[in-house]
Formats: sequence, C-alpha cells, structure tokens
Amino acid sequence: MTIVKLHRRALVPVLGLALLLVPGQSPAAPGVGRVDVTPDHVAAGSTNTFKLTFTADTGPLQGQTLIDIPRGWSLPQASRLGAAGYVALARATCSGATKLVRVAGNRLTVATDCKRGQRFEVTYGPAVASTLSADGYVFLTQTKPAAGETKTKLVRVKTTVRNKKGKRVTKTTIKRVTFAVKPTFRPLAAKKQPVVVVNGGPVDHLTLNAPTIATAGTPFGITVRAEDVYGNTFSGYTGIVSFSSSDPNAFLPTPYQFTSNDFGAKTLGGVILRASGTQTITVSDNAGHVDVSNPITVYSF
Repeated sequence: MTIVKLHRRALVPVLGLALLLVPGQSPAAPGVGRVDVTPDHVAAGSTNTFKLTFTADTGPLQGQTLIDIPRGWSLPQASRLGAAGYVALARATCSGATKLVRVAGNRLTVATDCKRGQRFEVTYGPAVASTLSADGYVFLTQTKPAAGETKTKLVRVKTTVRNKKGKRVTKTTIKRVTFAVKPTFRPLAAKKQPVVVVNGGPVDHLTLNAPTIATAGTPFGITVRAEDVYGNTFSGYTGIVSFSSSDPNAFLPTPYQFTSNDFGAKTLGGVILRASGTQTITVSDNAGHVDVSNPITVYSF
C-alpha cells in the first residue's frame, strides 16, 4: 500500500485513486437580478408606500426571491389591505407562477419565474420608516434557482502503477470533472440591493451642548444642533440662532445663520463666562425654538 501525503499532518492510503482539488476556486457569484426602490429618501418616522421592482437582469430566474424588510420599520403583512405594513405583488412581465407565497416576520418569500429582462413589483405600505436616521437601510434581497448548477473543475488524479522494472510508482494526471452544485440563496450584488436613506426632520427643537466645567475668563466652545422629534439631526436646517446667558457679563457668539453646509449642527468657539458658580447658556432661533444648556460650573482659578 502506498501512502500519499495530502496535508502536513494527514496521511491517507491510496487504494488506486485519489482526487485533489486544484487551488484557486472562484468565490460564489451573487444572486440573479436587481431591485430598485421608490421612494429612496424619506424622513425618519414618516409614512410612505414603497415600490420594490425586481428585474432578472443577468439571466432568467426560476426559483425563489427573499426580501427582508429592515427592522424598526412597519412589520410586513399581507392580510389587511390599507393597514400598516401591507404587502402585495404584481407579476408585471413575469409568468403567472410568480407570486407572494409567504410573509413571516420581516421576510417576504416570492416564488419567481422570470425570463431575462422580465420584472415583478412588490408594494409595501402604508409603512412607517425607522425613527433613526441612517445613510441607507438595505431591503436585503436574495435569490435561489430551483435547480442546481452544473460546473466543472480540474482535479489531480493520482494512481499507483508499476513501471517497466515492476516497481510501484505514483502517476499524476490532470482531468476535468463535472459536478452538480446544490442551489442556495445568494444575496444580490451590493449595488443591486434596494437601499432607502432616512433623513432627520423636520426640526422639532434645538439642543445646546456645553462643557460641564469652565474657568472664568477662559474661552470654550459650544455646539448647537437642530433635531427632529426623534432626536435625529435635521441636516436641512437654515435658521438663525441667538444666545444669552445667566452670566450677565458673558461673552457670547453673535447671531448665526445655519447654512446647508452645516448639516444641522454647528460648533461655535470663543465663549467666555466670567461669573463663578453654576451658569447656563440659552439658544433660541427665529422660529421660536429654545434650549438651555447643561449646567456649567465656572471656577475662578
């Protein structure tokens, strides 16, 4: 019996034939299709009706499509038309076998039968978006074909033979073999996933943050934010803010008008408090929003 070393720590007997994968296997391809969503920009906590359009862009798909609604959004349901989270499917150009077959938790399962270039549409709404602003909530979409793929790979085939002198030797050849790949769900490519941006707004209140400790006569900075009712920064704020203080001798910033480049938050420096003890700073804007800072303990070192 001949012993062939496969790994540094593993020895296996060869009973005539051994198959070894040739290195360099390519990673799994993304799922078939792309999904576009409208609207793709909404306000935090707002109610909208979304349309998700699946297109079999890179090839046909006979199998299943999974769409996961982001957590923190209205839970999807297919039984109460007009109620929050209602979902419905329109086959559009795909075959009649395309249908919404299950809604469980945040996940939609769609039996899919679309030729290349065909599409179906899922309507989701009225639906309440997350109350947390974010650059992108992904409605993660995965697809799986009904039948597995047939692939080929190169293998090293080692056999034990006898040479002309009758001595046993190992002979290695390279062969191409065909094998079936079990179908699995694969996420669509990142650029083909449906993404919705959630912005803060409209403005509900101002917040003013200041240091908790300051030295009399020493300048420091304060930060003003325009926030919505959920505490998200409202990036489109362009109000004019003014300042006052419990310290009548304080040196405060002059009135400031926010610009679009501030994205709803601005740090202003050069604030000086002169009276020792506990002081506060108040900010107000031209729309009537007012906020008082955290207490500032001023020491006269």
